[in-house]
Amino acid sequence: MLTLGASATLSQTESNEVKFFCSQMFDNAPNENIPATIAWIPERQGHIRLIAWKSDFFYKWNRQERCQAVSEKFQNASQQGRLNYLTYGEVDNYQVICAVANQGEKCKRENMLFTIKPQDYPDRVLTSLIGVVQGNSGEPIYQSTGQQVYVSVNELFRQSKIVSQASGSK
Repeated sequence: MLTLGASATLSQTESNEVKFFCSQMFDNAPNENIPATIAWIPERQGHIRLIAWKSDFFYKWNRQERCQAVSEKFQNASQQGRLNYLTYGEVDNYQVICAVANQGEKCKRENMLFTIKPQDYPDRVLTSLIGVVQGNSGEPIYQSTGQQVYVSVNELFRQSKIVSQASGSK
């Protein structure tokens, strides 16, 4: 189980925008802090954990660099109105998770959030991401068009498990 580390500085803003950033989280299994992509959800006055970066599979990036880069991609997609759905696809012969504005859109370099390991199944990675964000409670929230899975980000944020809340909030 991951919990927010005491040294993690998680800032909130006065705006109503979701904010994505990389922060350290404590992982009990290896008993160490690891980087994690976190989202501040203003409507819920709390933070949710999206991805804990434990793998060093992608040798060009260390875990911290990957966390920073992916957190920025989530933030950019959100600011550009492309973070309505998460889906998967292939870009440059790599399996990827991407952000799209509408169902039916395909993954491409411009909307790619992160690459997954070649041996992983992209639909399982997406389902796993849903489970992690929801704290493994409740049914996954996804919509599909044919065989393609599209996860509603707004619903995901609405039902996600809060890992820390702003003081004074209910």
